[in-house]
Amino acid sequence: MDKRALFHEDGSFAAPRTVKRIESVPESNRDWYLPEAGKTDGRHILNHQIWKEVREPYEREVERLEKAMADLKAKHETDVERERQARKREKIDSALHSTCKDAGIPDGLMEGAIALLSEEATFEVDESYEFGGGVVVATRNGTRSTVEALVENFLDSDEGAAFRGKRRAAPSDNYFSSMIAGMKQPR
Repeated sequence: MDKRALFHEDGSFAAPRTVKRIESVPESNRDWYLPEAGKTDGRHILNHQIWKEVREPYEREVERLEKAMADLKAKHETDVERERQARKREKIDSALHSTCKDAGIPDGLMEGAIALLSEEATFEVDESYEFGGGVVVATRNGTRSTVEALVENFLDSDEGAAFRGKRRAAPSDNYFSSMIAGMKQPR
């Protein structure tokens, strides 16, 4: 806000503290101004009583509105950042959950595996990919990898052994022998 402007944006008279020429002031407001003492260049100063009644309340209101606007802007930026962080956390949790499920970790152990993985690695969402709204990248011991690689390495480690799902054992020789014997039987 320019405190020396003669008019507001809406066209109303702004009643600045001083004016260079009284002719620039609307006729209805010229009686608000007195010639400025000691000045010979034609400057006029707003009457102190008018200043108290007209200008000061206006300036206080403008300051209040500017502060309210700044507060709203700061709150909006905070809310946007909070929402962005929530979406990021949701993507990371979703990627971890689906990857652990695909890796065969039993449902009862899923939360524990995700908690251990979250302690061991940091996650970030790489928004540079167009499709899917971002890809989750894990960093563990200074090495970046996909969440799939992280889970796979975790399950292959001694620490992750307890979280492996039941793996089907390879068929034994007796299994194949009984199948062959079954095929040889007359029908």
